[in-house]
Amino acid sequence: MKLILGKVQIRVVLGIFATSAAFLGMLIANIVRIESLWIIFPFMAMRISTMITALLSFVLVLFLQQKTTYKALYYALLAVIFSMGLYEIVWYYIAAAFRGYDLRIFQFAALLGWVMLGAREVVTKRPSRLSVLLYGVFVISMLLWVGTGFEFNDLGNSSFSISGEILNVISKGALAIAYALHIGIESEHIKQKQNVVVDRGI
Repeated sequence: MKLILGKVQIRVVLGIFATSAAFLGMLIANIVRIESLWIIFPFMAMRISTMITALLSFVLVLFLQQKTTYKALYYALLAVIFSMGLYEIVWYYIAAAFRGYDLRIFQFAALLGWVMLGAREVVTKRPSRLSVLLYGVFVISMLLWVGTGFEFNDLGNSSFSISGEILNVISKGALAIAYALHIGIESEHIKQKQNVVVDRGI
């Protein structure tokens, strides 16, 4: 089977190479560093798995959209913000229940707005079977995580939970890819409408 890359795919691949080269340059220049499971930036720390998941969902949406229009880029960015935002809200309030964290309602208000925007974009779109399956994996893995004590790993904490890390990666990845597929794949009724418009010359 031959793999044929279109203009969009080539642009995405070039973008990945450029991003990777820039990140490697920052590592060499010691602007950022990798410490255990985290990438340490001057202004923040991010899990390596979170960055990889965000990049994968962004790229996946662009591949599925088959174009690099503003709408496709908007969907790709929204896929990252929605999945990471929803995951952060769910994770934090579960952690707050287990660890007694402050609720931070006002801090999460703006993030909730982006999550609601992301939900609005797909509420009328029928998800694919794979999306439904992955949404289910997200819910089940979170319930399993809670049921096993919701152990997780902190930056600077010497203790390490293997099960907590596995469930973190699975749940986060499942939600991100599920939503990327959901928003990235055009539903059949939208395609039919577009075909009708083209056929009528509108």
